[in-house]
Amino acid sequence: MIVDALIYILLVFSVVFGVLGAIGLLLFPDIRSRTYTATRASLISFGAMVLAVILYALFMFVSSGSDQYVILIFHILILLCIVIVANVLVQLTILGRNRPESSCRIPGEIHEEGE
Repeated sequence: MIVDALIYILLVFSVVFGVLGAIGLLLFPDIRSRTYTATRASLISFGAMVLAVILYALFMFVSSGSDQYVILIFHILILLCIVIVANVLVQLTILGRNRPESSCRIPGEIHEEGE
Protein backbone atom coordinates (compact mmCIF):
# COMPACT_ATOMS: atom_id res chain seq x y z
CA MET A 1 0.00 0.00 0.00
CA ILE A 2 2.81 2.43 0.86
CA VAL A 3 4.70 1.39 -2.26
CA ASP A 4 1.65 2.07 -4.42
CA ALA A 5 1.25 5.53 -2.90
CA LEU A 6 4.93 6.31 -3.50
CA ILE A 7 4.65 5.13 -7.11
CA TYR A 8 1.60 7.37 -7.67
CA ILE A 9 3.38 10.33 -6.09
CA LEU A 10 6.40 9.82 -8.36
CA LEU A 11 4.17 9.56 -11.43
CA VAL A 12 2.29 12.76 -10.53
CA PHE A 13 5.64 14.46 -9.89
CA SER A 14 6.75 13.30 -13.34
CA VAL A 15 3.63 14.70 -15.03
CA VAL A 16 3.97 18.03 -13.19
CA PHE A 17 7.56 18.52 -14.33
CA GLY A 18 6.64 17.49 -17.87
CA VAL A 19 3.93 20.15 -17.94
CA LEU A 20 6.30 22.73 -16.44
CA GLY A 21 8.81 21.97 -19.19
CA ALA A 22 6.13 22.48 -21.85
CA ILE A 23 5.01 25.74 -20.25
CA GLY A 24 8.64 26.88 -20.09
CA LEU A 25 8.96 26.30 -23.82
CA LEU A 26 6.00 28.59 -24.42
CA LEU A 27 6.85 31.34 -21.94
CA PHE A 28 10.57 32.01 -22.20
CA PRO A 29 11.68 34.51 -24.85
CA ASP A 30 15.07 33.24 -26.02
CA ILE A 31 16.34 29.89 -27.25
CA ARG A 32 18.84 29.39 -24.42
CA SER A 33 16.31 29.64 -21.62
CA ARG A 34 13.85 27.50 -23.57
CA THR A 35 16.33 24.69 -24.14
CA TYR A 36 17.59 24.86 -20.56
CA THR A 37 14.05 24.63 -19.18
CA ALA A 38 12.97 21.88 -21.55
CA THR A 39 16.10 19.80 -20.96
CA ARG A 40 16.11 20.05 -17.20
CA ALA A 41 12.37 19.61 -16.74
CA SER A 42 12.22 16.63 -19.07
CA LEU A 43 15.17 14.96 -17.35
CA ILE A 44 13.59 15.45 -13.92
CA SER A 45 10.27 14.19 -15.25
CA PHE A 46 11.83 11.13 -16.83
CA GLY A 47 13.91 10.49 -13.70
CA ALA A 48 10.80 10.43 -11.52
CA MET A 49 9.13 8.04 -13.94
CA VAL A 50 12.20 5.78 -13.91
CA LEU A 51 12.18 5.75 -10.11
CA ALA A 52 8.51 4.77 -10.16
CA VAL A 53 9.19 1.90 -12.57
CA ILE A 54 12.20 0.70 -10.56
CA LEU A 55 10.20 0.83 -7.34
CA TYR A 56 7.39 -1.14 -8.97
CA ALA A 57 9.82 -3.73 -10.35
CA LEU A 58 11.57 -4.13 -7.01
CA PHE A 59 8.28 -4.55 -5.20
CA MET A 60 7.06 -7.12 -7.71
CA PHE A 61 10.39 -8.95 -7.64
CA VAL A 62 10.28 -9.24 -3.86
CA SER A 63 6.66 -10.37 -3.85
CA SER A 64 6.79 -12.81 -6.78
CA GLY A 65 10.48 -13.65 -7.22
CA SER A 66 10.21 -13.55 -11.01
CA ASP A 67 13.35 -12.63 -12.96
CA GLN A 68 11.45 -10.54 -15.49
CA TYR A 69 11.40 -7.63 -13.04
CA VAL A 70 15.19 -7.65 -12.76
CA ILE A 71 15.35 -7.49 -16.55
CA LEU A 72 12.88 -4.59 -16.44
CA ILE A 73 15.20 -2.70 -14.08
CA PHE A 74 18.19 -3.23 -16.40
CA HIS A 75 16.18 -2.12 -19.42
CA ILE A 76 14.90 1.02 -17.74
CA LEU A 77 18.43 1.94 -16.61
CA ILE A 78 19.72 1.50 -20.17
CA LEU A 79 16.84 3.66 -21.42
CA LEU A 80 17.68 6.29 -18.80
CA CYS A 81 21.27 6.49 -20.06
CA ILE A 82 20.12 6.78 -23.67
CA VAL A 83 17.64 9.55 -22.85
CA ILE A 84 20.19 11.54 -20.83
CA VAL A 85 22.80 11.37 -23.59
CA ALA A 86 20.26 12.22 -26.31
CA ASN A 87 18.84 15.12 -24.31
CA VAL A 88 22.26 16.65 -23.70
CA LEU A 89 23.33 16.17 -27.32
CA VAL A 90 20.17 17.82 -28.64
CA GLN A 91 20.61 20.75 -26.26
CA LEU A 92 24.25 21.23 -27.29
CA THR A 93 23.35 20.99 -30.98
CA ILE A 94 20.58 23.58 -30.67
CA LEU A 95 22.74 25.96 -28.67
CA GLY A 96 25.67 25.50 -31.04
CA ARG A 97 23.61 26.42 -34.08
CA ASN A 98 22.06 29.48 -32.43
CA ARG A 99 25.19 31.20 -31.27
CA PRO A 100 24.89 34.99 -31.15
CA GLU A 101 27.20 36.86 -33.50
CA SER A 102 28.96 38.69 -30.68
CA SER A 103 30.14 35.44 -29.06
CA CYS A 104 32.20 34.61 -32.15
CA ARG A 105 34.47 37.62 -31.70
CA ILE A 106 37.62 37.55 -29.67
CA PRO A 107 37.65 40.12 -26.86
CA GLY A 108 39.86 43.04 -27.82
CA GLU A 109 39.58 42.30 -31.53
CA ILE A 110 38.95 45.34 -33.67
CA HIS A 111 35.97 44.87 -35.94
CA GLU A 112 36.32 46.79 -39.18
CA GLU A 113 33.52 47.59 -41.58
CA GLY A 114 33.36 45.47 -44.70
CA GLU A 115 34.59 42.23 -43.14
